[in-house]
Amino acid sequence: MISKTEAAIGMSRKWDAREAGREVAETAIKNLSRPPDFFLLFSTIHYEKYGGFEEFLDGVWDVLPKETPLVGGTVTGFMNNYGCFSRGASALAVSNPSMDIAVGVGKNTKRNPHRAARQCADMIQNRLKESPYKNKFLLNFISGPVMPSIPGLGQKKYIRSGFISKFALQALGLSQALVQKGLGREDEIFEKTVQQLPDYQMILGTSMDDYKGMKNYQFFNDKILTNAVVNLGVATDLDLDVCTTHGMKATDLHFTITKLGAGNHAICKINNKPAVPELLQLLHWPEGFLTEETMSHTILYYPISLKRHGREVPIVMPVIMKDSIVVPCIIDDGEVSILTVSGKNLINAVKENLQFFDRIQPEFGLFSACMTILQTLGHKTNIIQEELHNYFKDKSFLLFYSAGEGTYSKEKDITYANMSINTAIFGHDITKEKI
Repeated sequence: MISKTEAAIGMSRKWDAREAGREVAETAIKNLSRPPDFFLLFSTIHYEKYGGFEEFLDGVWDVLPKETPLVGGTVTGFMNNYGCFSRGASALAVSNPSMDIAVGVGKNTKRNPHRAARQCADMIQNRLKESPYKNKFLLNFISGPVMPSIPGLGQKKYIRSGFISKFALQALGLSQALVQKGLGREDEIFEKTVQQLPDYQMILGTSMDDYKGMKNYQFFNDKILTNAVVNLGVATDLDLDVCTTHGMKATDLHFTITKLGAGNHAICKINNKPAVPELLQLLHWPEGFLTEETMSHTILYYPISLKRHGREVPIVMPVIMKDSIVVPCIIDDGEVSILTVSGKNLINAVKENLQFFDRIQPEFGLFSACMTILQTLGHKTNIIQEELHNYFKDKSFLLFYSAGEGTYSKEKDITYANMSINTAIFGHDITKEKI
């Protein structure tokens, strides 16, 4: 079969923003025989200090054909056919004459996530509703968390003061409404988008900086945005599917959430006791074991399997405020379990994920993955890159690391999980050709 699909990876490791923008576009489109139908662009946050993102995008548009639909933003790192990187920029450029494309944008995601989701989805729906191609896909890319700075403390993942913690929990909703800082609310945006576009298969990712949670940016055509959701919609005759897997395993440690707070974003009590002391007892950790320094080396390896609208939501515990655990999405109360994760299980999750696509001969692939995987695996991340390279061979793939991720399809519904690998693969279903 001669494919009419062309896909290419662009990449730059240059420090200067303008030069990097030019190079990431040049290296992508030089491998296409015709202009790209869309251009996905991801970069690390460092370009803010090396020329700025206006210069970065200007460099891209020095090269990229005008009017090319472009979405993307800042991420913690990325992986492609050439390796895995925590600094630089990468792009996926795709051209296919049997493909319709739409891009959408919604603003003020932390203040009014449902309105932002509607604005963005409406743009996609209006552009693609007349498309003759029945297979629909959406990249839902959302501004991630921007944690507010607490006077006298700055941005902390662990707050010991009961007074400050109580104030911070109460201020969380106010901060989102007024200054648009706090949690990304990507779970709410994702669910609203699914409600509006139920026939689309989707992959979710969030925009982030270098793990600090201080700022992030989204790219929409030639604009630099904050607190926005940007979507890429694709209608195509290519076969496609999505899948989420994670490396978390159940343990026999269970507890019951008996009190929630902060709009159901905080676990205040478990087993009718203050949440953090009870969690430490369940894990057999001494009082004072968790600190700002030990958080990333301990708690990330003990996620919790929560519930949201009856669905399993395995997530990490990124912020602790005195006796309360702040979680990245809205959750239900009730019985949950503590999970565990290891580097070996994370790598096996990638293998399991790719096995789901055995029937598809790939043309290109897009992945979102939890940024904590990059932290956890370190140099062993190369093993994942090798697995993807062996699957795609000479076909293009791009993975970006973010702070909230998931997939959606009618068959599997919404899947949202931290420490996860989320995949969208476009290609040809070989089982159809045999029939």
